[in-house]
Amino acid sequence: MQAGETLAADLIVLATGYKGQQHLVRKLFGDGVADRVGPIWGFGDGQELRNMYTRTSQPGLWFIAGSLAQCRINSKYLALQIKAIEEGLLPSVVRAANADAALA
Repeated sequence: MQAGETLAADLIVLATGYKGQQHLVRKLFGDGVADRVGPIWGFGDGQELRNMYTRTSQPGLWFIAGSLAQCRINSKYLALQIKAIEEGLLPSVVRAANADAALA
């Protein structure tokens, strides 16, 4: 402990806090990329996961997370999207969800 004393324990749990992927994107790539990508996880207007397992508004930036089952199932679809972009069958970037509001 702080003063050097010890405490016998069978289990120690550290609650270190959590910040979402958007915070990490902002920290690693800056405000411009984080703002372009927008929220990650959670459900958007169409009840689809936001920026997860799909193209984002930042070319080449993809997110895959969740349980092993989720990642195992969705990694195939993510790989197919990347292959389709590489073959020119899909555009490399999706329009940001708020792009329509910006154009109005």
